[in-house]
Amino acid sequence: MASIPSVDKSLGRASSWMSYAAFAGIIVLAFLPARDAPGGPPAAEKPRSAAVAPQAQKPAPSVATAPAAVPPAAPTNSNVSAATPSSPATGAPVVPNPDVWTPDQLTEGLRSCLQLLAPAGADIALEEPMKRGQCGTPVPVVLRSIGRAEKVEFSPPPTMNCKLAASLSEWIDKVLQPAAQQALGSRIKKIVGTSSYSCRNIYNNPKLTLSEHATGNAIDIAGFITADGRAISVAKAWGPTERDIVAAKKKAVEKAAGKPGEKDKAAGPAPASEASPSIEAAGKKAEAKDKGRVVKTTFKREDGKSPAVKPDAKIQPGPVVAANTKEADFLKRLHGGSCTVFATVLGPEANEAHRDHFHLDMKVRSSGATVCH
Repeated sequence: MASIPSVDKSLGRASSWMSYAAFAGIIVLAFLPARDAPGGPPAAEKPRSAAVAPQAQKPAPSVATAPAAVPPAAPTNSNVSAATPSSPATGAPVVPNPDVWTPDQLTEGLRSCLQLLAPAGADIALEEPMKRGQCGTPVPVVLRSIGRAEKVEFSPPPTMNCKLAASLSEWIDKVLQPAAQQALGSRIKKIVGTSSYSCRNIYNNPKLTLSEHATGNAIDIAGFITADGRAISVAKAWGPTERDIVAAKKKAVEKAAGKPGEKDKAAGPAPASEASPSIEAAGKKAEAKDKGRVVKTTFKREDGKSPAVKPDAKIQPGPVVAANTKEADFLKRLHGGSCTVFATVLGPEANEAHRDHFHLDMKVRSSGATVCH
């Protein structure tokens, strides 16, 4: 009986060792390479490196790693803030459409326009918002007439921003009508030959900066109609400019310095139509024209002889002086007074480009200075 427990212990140890051996075998089988099952697909094999003969190898050319392709940068827009918002989906910066005003800009533009024009007594028509790059204005208006006391009509009605329209109302009441009453004894009822909005650079020169016309912030005025029916043209009524007077004096000095007694070279009187170079002959243009002009005393008759002209027969043309008419007085009063309202005033004295009109604008300058020529 004493041997039975010993046998039982031996059998228990053998059973435990067999269990450990079976468990170890299962673990080892899991790491053995798979074998193809009959009729089944072959087990996946690791790719083997093919042996390459030394003579078949060619040295690969050294190529620098090319950077990833980068799309071209979008054109810069001076109206876009440096802190550009980003898209919540992609995180890429969102660039506003340069040809569309934002809802906030339109709302602020309308609010400002109502505040400016409500007291001005303006007869206007609202246009669709205009934007083309840096050109345009969120609230363009077509100005038919304006004036607190008495309306002044615009022909044709110009398109402009509300700031300029409000400035014109002040200009009409404080400058235009007083100048007309003092010089002409009549008020102005119509402003003619006007132009305003135009998306362009100054003088249409691509090398110059954007014109104030491009934002509807400038107007050109060519003439006026009085209440008693008189038409006053800037081109005709202003008279000779300072450039014309200087050019005429220079011409007279050159003639006086000429050699007398030479019939064929003697300079005769200037034709009556050229005595007052108020329209075309001014500055360098006048000088260039005179150099190439053949005066009448050098013309020869069909028989080849020069006309009978006495060497001492000199008829001097009348002096070129500033106009002293009522119309000229009105325009010069108007020009001077305009400089108290507008940031820029250019007229016939400025240059040839403004000989026939007044340019008025509300340009904002960092210095706050005005330009008046």
